[in-house]
Amino acid sequence: MQILPSFHDWFLAHRGEFDAVVFDIDGVLAAGGQKLPGAPEFLGGLRTLGVPFALLTNDGNHSVEEKAAFLNRHGFGLTPDEIVSCSDGLAEVAQERGLSGRLFFLVGDLGKPCFAEKAGLRGTRDLERLPECAGVIVGEEHYDWEKVVNGVINFFIRHPAAPLLVPNPDEYYPTKGGDIHVAAGGIARFIQRVLEVYGVRVEPVYMGKPFGPIFEHNHRLLEDRAGRKIPRGRVVMLGDSIASDIRGANDFGYRSALLLTGVTREMHLSAAAAKPDLIFRGF
Repeated sequence: MQILPSFHDWFLAHRGEFDAVVFDIDGVLAAGGQKLPGAPEFLGGLRTLGVPFALLTNDGNHSVEEKAAFLNRHGFGLTPDEIVSCSDGLAEVAQERGLSGRLFFLVGDLGKPCFAEKAGLRGTRDLERLPECAGVIVGEEHYDWEKVVNGVINFFIRHPAAPLLVPNPDEYYPTKGGDIHVAAGGIARFIQRVLEVYGVRVEPVYMGKPFGPIFEHNHRLLEDRAGRKIPRGRVVMLGDSIASDIRGANDFGYRSALLLTGVTREMHLSAAAAKPDLIFRGF
């Protein structure tokens, strides 16, 4: 498949084909704590043209308020309601399963304000309280992996029916200098695999891309913002991950555009299970 140089130039030439644009954040708008060249200007251009857009992120350990504040320090001019996080799905899960008010063990960070508390759940990071918990929510970063993962595995051996909630399904995410960091999905699958070998079956509940609920929620918000119905085929999603962004967009019926500025490199393209409709080197 041809790799095009500039998403901005291509989009302007094909503007009439689209009613809205959806962006991933990390690896697309920003990477390694810095904005990517051309990203703030492109979002500003969409505002000028009156094109609805949304930011869809699997970053479940920063609240939408924190995410907007970070991006705005780099000139994006966003409001929190323009961002949809995988951790927003905790509210729907809590309601569907009657979990409101229950105590959950929190693995790592879940944003400030905390997504679990916003969803009506109570949270603890105290391993001594783990036996009291109704289940486990896997966030990101800032915890002792060895102690916490071992504690969680032994919790599920004793409580195999308890829910393992995982806002971010990703195996890893990009960090500074082109390195990667193991993400919540990678931790959850490790826990699941160890339990499976031991003889205990636990199915994580994933909420973010590529799974449908986050796309459904985001599309409703897009239509509310636009004040009209938006056909899925007239939305283009720009992402850097084939496993989450491209697969999710394809499954949902969006046009998918891959940006080679994040976790996906050219060497990954030939073996990729999901194929983007378009590929770009940058904005």
